[in-house]
Amino acid sequence: MVPMKNDAVTYCEICGSEIEGQGYHVKIEGSPMIICRRCYEKNKKHLVMIPKETKQVQTRPKTIVKRDEVELDIDENYPKIIREGRERMHLSTNELAEKMKVKENIIKRIELGKLKPTISEARVIERILGVKLVVEVSSGKKETSESDSQTLTLGDIIKIREGRK
Repeated sequence: MVPMKNDAVTYCEICGSEIEGQGYHVKIEGSPMIICRRCYEKNKKHLVMIPKETKQVQTRPKTIVKRDEVELDIDENYPKIIREGRERMHLSTNELAEKMKVKENIIKRIELGKLKPTISEARVIERILGVKLVVEVSSGKKETSESDSQTLTLGDIIKIREGRK
């Protein structure tokens, strides 16, 4: 049994709850993990403890920074913005595709709104057409219980395997 102490906030890799106090370095089916005391007690028979001297660098605890993070997304009006920018530059869909090094069909699908460009593709389009496609979306600590109930943890998988609900 190797209890873990750390000043960073760590989360159990089975149930996802914050680890308060000691965490345990274990292997489950060959995968190194850090788990909470409750999951350790429930799943002792499935666990292999990792001795302190053989810990790997890869088994560092997952830490989540609790601050507002900025995510990037594509503007909702991207088809219109791209089409108008292309027309303003007097480019055909084929010419824009050549500049982006993609097929013309992809440009047509993007302009129709059937295909959303990736962030990197949007950056290239921005540079070529002189338009703004990538916008920042603030995503703080707005977690809902719906997202928690829809995620499946390793603990859920173990329960399913054992036939429990």
